[in-house]
Amino acid sequence: MILFLIKTRLTRAFKSISSIRKSNLIVYSAVFSIFLTGTFLFFFRIFVFLAPIEVIGTIIADKLISYSFFIFTLLLFMSNGITALSTLYHSSELDYLYSTPLQPFHIFSLKLIETIFYSSWATVIGGIPIIFSYLIAFSSLQTKTILIIFPLLAFIIIPSGLGVSIVIMLKKINPRWSVKQLAAVLGTLCVFFVFVYIQTTPYNFNVPDTLNIEAINQFVQNLKISNPYFPNEWFYNCASALANNNFGVYAKNLALLLSGSLISISIALIFSNAFYRLSWMSSESNSTSLLINKKLLLNKLPKILNMLQKDLKIFLRSPLQWSQLMIIGVLLVIYTFSLRRTPLYVRDPFWLSVYALVNTGFIGYITATLSLRFVYPGVSMEGRNWWSLRSSPLSPELILHSKGVLFLLINLIIAESVIIFSNIILVNYPTIVFLSALLCAVFSLVSIYLSISLGTVFADLKETNPAKIASGAGGLLTAAINLLYIAISMVLFATPISIYIKSRLEGNLIPIHTPLIISSFIFVVITLLIVIIPIGLAKKKIKEIE
Repeated sequence: MILFLIKTRLTRAFKSISSIRKSNLIVYSAVFSIFLTGTFLFFFRIFVFLAPIEVIGTIIADKLISYSFFIFTLLLFMSNGITALSTLYHSSELDYLYSTPLQPFHIFSLKLIETIFYSSWATVIGGIPIIFSYLIAFSSLQTKTILIIFPLLAFIIIPSGLGVSIVIMLKKINPRWSVKQLAAVLGTLCVFFVFVYIQTTPYNFNVPDTLNIEAINQFVQNLKISNPYFPNEWFYNCASALANNNFGVYAKNLALLLSGSLISISIALIFSNAFYRLSWMSSESNSTSLLINKKLLLNKLPKILNMLQKDLKIFLRSPLQWSQLMIIGVLLVIYTFSLRRTPLYVRDPFWLSVYALVNTGFIGYITATLSLRFVYPGVSMEGRNWWSLRSSPLSPELILHSKGVLFLLINLIIAESVIIFSNIILVNYPTIVFLSALLCAVFSLVSIYLSISLGTVFADLKETNPAKIASGAGGLLTAAINLLYIAISMVLFATPISIYIKSRLEGNLIPIHTPLIISSFIFVVITLLIVIIPIGLAKKKIKEIE
């Protein structure tokens, strides 16, 4: 029966894809391919640079994989828990499914698969180019890289099953708990996992300020130490074993991942069999609407502030929004303070400037991610309330701009705080800190307007889950354009730097004022185009939405 339900879902998905116009489908496919290719080439160049560096290059690459997938672990745990609240408890489809002869086990299994899919697709898309670029750069036998798919799928299932299990258990303990309280618990658990991971992982980056060979060897040996208690380490060991043709280590860590995924799913199924149906019925009887029924204070505040007040209340009352933002905030704080030792390793002002540019690009990526997750679904989340909003004395343009005001402020606060503090730690040159902060502000503005514009063009007023809205074709297009814009911007400003590097290596000193001015001009033109064109399309579309 479960296979039949999955087949029905797949059939509906294929029909939905086939209904898309061929021209749009070609555009989506092209953008998706460019995104994957660009991500692959970016990380491939990093790993190719590290590969020839004896001993330390391989270790740094391994740590990059390990720490990246630790972050993926937290995001998967949080995302699956939050999405489970929607798919397992707040989905309107559940009333119909429970009225059919389907067994509760089949209904839960279907919803569990949906939860894992909607919560994990972004991790798969982001993780595959990273891990394949690593394997191709470090492996001599590249045909075996396909074997990494099995550890990757098992890795995804572990935090997914645990996130769903904890939500079921919490709803059983107290069905009257609000969604906000449940999300707060998930967020607290994520912070606890970070603390445990830090405490159980040796501090490997205490670089010895000495030429003593024994101290250096001890430092290298410490770098090789991994944490055996977390699935991201098992996954990185699988990848490292494939790169080194060590299939014994690969099989051992794959067995750990498969065992962990089996245990995780088994716990979820056991909890569902014991608690899920009753907790769902209790949740339904005690559920309250999260919609705001109060009238807008149109006569007391300017219209744009009324819209800001409304969106702020909805944001604070919906843990699907602020809980994920809280986790990202915690990770950014950890990232910022992890940079505190970098100036001790590199003292040359030029290379510190290069690090500052890379840091700026990373923060730009964060602003793009936040905008896609929280701003893109803005218009779609109005849902059935859209008619009342459009019947108010608010112009379509005002509604459009108001959807980005709240998160423009949030994005700017996050981006500017992180970039200023991190670059002060890295560089502590006022000019570089100011320019980085200015560039991040532009990235925030562009990401907000691009997300709200394309979120309006591809609005879906029937969907109530913001994660599903952001994972649609329009969301993928938005992410690809935004990341491509950031990549082009980094290349534009890296070009003068590369010219300067080449001249210094050749013993010349070429001024970079002219290349820098040209790059800045091209950057301004691209920025204006990427804001003006989508916002123009959105203004036309918002008047047609019914």
